[in-house]
Amino acid sequence: MRYKSFEIENYRAIKGRLVIDLEKRIIPLIGINECGKTTILQAIFCFDYTNDSEYDGRHLKDTKNLYETGGDSVAKVSANIETLRTELIEILNATITSYRASNSDKAAGELEEYDALTSSTVKTISFVMIRDLGSMKYSFGSLLDKLPDEIQDKLCKELISYLPYILYNDDFVDRPPNEIAISSSGNLNGWEAIFDRVFKSTNSNYSLEATLKAPDYKIRRSIIADVEGFLNEALTNEWAKFAPKRQKISTSLEIDVEKKCLKIMIEDEVNGKKRYFDISNRSKGFVWYYNFIMKIRFNTKHTSDAKDTVFLLDEPGSYLHEVAQSNLCKKLKDISEKEGNVVYCTHSPCLLSPEYIPINTVLIVDKSKGGNVTATGINAYKTASKKSSALQPIYEALAMPEYETVKKDERILCVEGIYDKYSIEMLADLPENCRIFPSVNAEAIINNIQYFLAYQKPYVALWDNDEEGKKCFGKAKKVFGIHESENFLLLPESREKRKRRMEEMYDSCDMELFKVELGLPLNATYEAVISALYFCDSCKRKSILKKVSAETKDNFARLSKMIKSCF
Repeated sequence: MRYKSFEIENYRAIKGRLVIDLEKRIIPLIGINECGKTTILQAIFCFDYTNDSEYDGRHLKDTKNLYETGGDSVAKVSANIETLRTELIEILNATITSYRASNSDKAAGELEEYDALTSSTVKTISFVMIRDLGSMKYSFGSLLDKLPDEIQDKLCKELISYLPYILYNDDFVDRPPNEIAISSSGNLNGWEAIFDRVFKSTNSNYSLEATLKAPDYKIRRSIIADVEGFLNEALTNEWAKFAPKRQKISTSLEIDVEKKCLKIMIEDEVNGKKRYFDISNRSKGFVWYYNFIMKIRFNTKHTSDAKDTVFLLDEPGSYLHEVAQSNLCKKLKDISEKEGNVVYCTHSPCLLSPEYIPINTVLIVDKSKGGNVTATGINAYKTASKKSSALQPIYEALAMPEYETVKKDERILCVEGIYDKYSIEMLADLPENCRIFPSVNAEAIINNIQYFLAYQKPYVALWDNDEEGKKCFGKAKKVFGIHESENFLLLPESREKRKRRMEEMYDSCDMELFKVELGLPLNATYEAVISALYFCDSCKRKSILKKVSAETKDNFARLSKMIKSCF
């Protein structure tokens, strides 16, 4: 059972219908401050009633649209859910059987939908569940929507316990504590639940409460030593995925029996002497990292075999430097592939790297003058100026010039489109520090060249070797002159001396190979094939590319030689 999409309606500044499609697995939300990015995350978080007490229930407060003070519309969040029919029936059976027994006089007519469901032969089904944030009740939007209201609410809540968890992480308001109270009620939540899972992950026989009650100090200290070793290794290993070099992280834990709390400190070594600090005394980057890892890895709602958990991350990595943010981008991609869906807000271009994030998954969030929040796909977004770069909508939404993000030591290879970038990065041998800059067409390269010159960026412009490419190649020569044209290239001609576009750099048998290896239909487009290959698991991609024909390898080897020679 999994979430396919969420639909938000009348939640705060979201009017009408705003859909977040989880089929894309990773979905960055970008836009200026106060445009509604956090509103979207909190609306999705509202759907699961087990989250109602999290963050003091702030996401459930003030849900009315304050831009329409005279309206009476109710905020609703809907989820489109997919499951096996047999699984759904198994979950519903007990509740339906109980209802039949206590309502025998009217069960026959009201439960026709359920009877039709049990007699169906369909293997997989989709249905909609709606949560009304006014009444806080659930109902079915399809499939079982004619059942009595009270049983719809009961059934939906039952189904919630079988659906993937929805986790929200807002690092700006939830700071890691230095002391955690240990309750004996068994109802754990927040950081107490997180650290209880750390103890149980160390040893299934350990727990916070049991350690507190251990009568012998030596036993408590031995358990704490085990937990410290496990936690420090986990934090160090995870930090290595963000930091440019491996850095050992040491925490010091202590159970205070009198105060009934767990104390956490960060251990550091200065001139061979150990020193201890509160978590809040460390850098903002470390505090963010600690918060992120503890909540992702040790959240009690999340288990290692939950592949469809919904992670909602508000401005992840805002305090990290560029290298760490780039590594975080890869980490988010890994989470989306192995653990669940990732929906996150960001202002950082480092967290939007086309190397990890397919640009068609980016949603640009905007708020109209009337206060309505919308989320638009990058291909449908209207740029303020003529579109010349495939990534231009992203940088306009971030309110920064795309050209300024090119580092001083980087050299630019400007190509006609994003799929040219994917192909060249996978199969060409590029010079060191070469960054591929995707335009939107052959004509747009000419427009981009003037910016490279203005920003003094070393570049090479590459066009397809077809009629349009040759035309723009010639036009660029006239506009920028003979000297500048030394930076201009056309794709290498085919051996038959006929025109060639990037897709014709591949031998036809290789495209068939890619479709088979990736499980794509035989009529899949070139763009779909190249995108799927580029964003598949790196080991799988490497294995597939080893099988490409000598003809294709030779074509890209010739192109590589031309690019290096031009630089």
